[in-house]
Amino acid sequence: MRGWMRPLILSALILGAAPFTAGSALAQSTGNQNGGKPAPSKEAAGKEVPKTVAGSALAQVPFAEQPFPLQDDGTYKEFMGAAAADINRRCTKLESYGWEFKKDDDARRDQILESTLGGFRKAGWKMGEVKVRTIRDPGTTAYTAEKAKQRLLAVWTPMEDAAILLLCETEAAQATKK
Repeated sequence: MRGWMRPLILSALILGAAPFTAGSALAQSTGNQNGGKPAPSKEAAGKEVPKTVAGSALAQVPFAEQPFPLQDDGTYKEFMGAAAADINRRCTKLESYGWEFKKDDDARRDQILESTLGGFRKAGWKMGEVKVRTIRDPGTTAYTAEKAKQRLLAVWTPMEDAAILLLCETEAAQATKK
């Protein structure tokens, strides 16, 4: 796995992550999904299937490819807090999403990213890539999004068979008092 993702996935495994499908990287990074109960397998026909979300409530943007909402054990919040601090911002609200696809399906992964960014732009968000010191993985990309007085920080992390989008609303970081 890449840079900061290895500890993230290991923490999810230690906390007893329940997979969406056996062996996927996304399943290993979802935290305590479904209240600690394993998600149903594809073989369990007729039973409840993991639910996807139509869009981001925070950004009011629909997703062309509907992701799974990811549970946070505090790891995503901590990571996004550090990433926001690098650009002199502070995260307030946080959302985390994940997509699964066939291993090494780069075209599908890229299509998910492009359709997601396109959805933000179509909804009026001005997007821009930003360098964040805490992101050391060359495949992980951070974006800022601005619309009216709202500012977001988005971090896209692709993996072999999954991708994660972490999204937080940001505000100006508080100046430290002397």
